[in-house]
Amino acid sequence: MKNRRNPGSKAATDPWLAKGKLKTYRRGQRIIEAGTSQNEWVAISRGAACLVSQVAPGTQVAVAALWLGDVIGGESPLGKLAARYDVTALVDVTTINIPLAQAQADAAPPLPPGTHDELYTATARRLQGQISMRLAGNGLQRLVSVMATLATALAPEARLHGGWQANRLSLPISQASIGQLSGLSRRQTWIYLGQLSGRGWVTTSRAKVTLEALSAWLDVMGEVESSGIECISTLEHCDLTLQRLSARALSIA
Repeated sequence: MKNRRNPGSKAATDPWLAKGKLKTYRRGQRIIEAGTSQNEWVAISRGAACLVSQVAPGTQVAVAALWLGDVIGGESPLGKLAARYDVTALVDVTTINIPLAQAQADAAPPLPPGTHDELYTATARRLQGQISMRLAGNGLQRLVSVMATLATALAPEARLHGGWQANRLSLPISQASIGQLSGLSRRQTWIYLGQLSGRGWVTTSRAKVTLEALSAWLDVMGEVESSGIECISTLEHCDLTLQRLSARALSIA
């Protein structure tokens, strides 16, 4: 997912993206409702959002987080014509919206290489990676991967607005929400967070989870991709992996 296009910055130079309309959503506001028709091509240009699936009447499951550069409207991995998921803002979100009819018309002749297909492919890869971890990982692996993913999604915004201080990041979502994204009960989430806190990698309070040694957390998913999910399979493995990544970040700095 490196070198993916950033619709927030590309809009100024890309004539196709420049046609889009910016929309803003406050934290907790629904961006897209599952089942609704998708009549706009939509890309996230700022912030991060959570995808939620309704698996049964009254039962919802958080599926994944998407952020800068991801496409969430029509002709996206979230549904060609109808939305498969509710999409809710985890933090304040800005999107670029282009009417789908206009986007399809602009596709003939084809759009500039990378503008549409690259964003679609990168979003699909990011979504599939998180879904695969939910299916393959144990509870700790899922929790660690979710927090590492949230760090990646939210750190740029935090850095921009002063929320990243002394290599720490306070996640702007509750423990319950983190647990839901991880497919864990509140008690399981509390236990795993307590174990990670005991090793010094997180600080918890009633309403907040803060990631310590943020530079290490930002490298976790890259390490998982290169070494396999065994590197975060137990508390001891997580501890050793984060120690190694933290030491590497310090040596580079």
